[in-house]
Amino acid sequence: MGHSKAQKEANHNRIIEAAMDLLRHKGLDHMGVAEVMRAAGLTHGGFYSHFDSREAMVAEALCTAFARDERRLDKAAAQRGGEKRRAMLEAYLSPGHRDNPVKGCTVAALTGDFTRADPALRHIFTEQVRRYRDQVAAMVPGAAAEGQALFAFSAMIGALLMARAVDDEALSDEILAAARRHLAAAIEPE
Repeated sequence: MGHSKAQKEANHNRIIEAAMDLLRHKGLDHMGVAEVMRAAGLTHGGFYSHFDSREAMVAEALCTAFARDERRLDKAAAQRGGEKRRAMLEAYLSPGHRDNPVKGCTVAALTGDFTRADPALRHIFTEQVRRYRDQVAAMVPGAAAEGQALFAFSAMIGALLMARAVDDEALSDEILAAARRHLAAAIEPE
């Protein structure tokens, strides 16, 4: 019995959603096709009617996750009107983001994995870093906006990862607060 085009699209989207969550939770190399299909509530045998390979699924899941992350960053920045930089920092360097890596920033969840990824996935990552640089630079006035944006984004990821790694919640909160405070000062208009 065949599936309708709408059902196939819905199943495809479920696979991508499951893959995004599992990628952020387990990493690039620790997620299998069978596990993704099980998480999507589908049988393993249906995978190849959606993707040519695991790599194709991972690439699509990454692109979808990155696009969603960009929209989330834009939404966070828009919540404070003219204070976009501060709103972005508060949303990104928050206990809520720290405590929910599966639904958080894909770059933060997978940066270490990309150092060992195949060239096609590294290229997707590289293009995303460029888009984030441009997105954050648009919030930072001045001739050095791109450099400040790269610094800010790198420091945000580093602070978030450290806050997630320590086993002392007070220290974790302190890391996030210090990063917010110092980054706000570093990327304020000159």
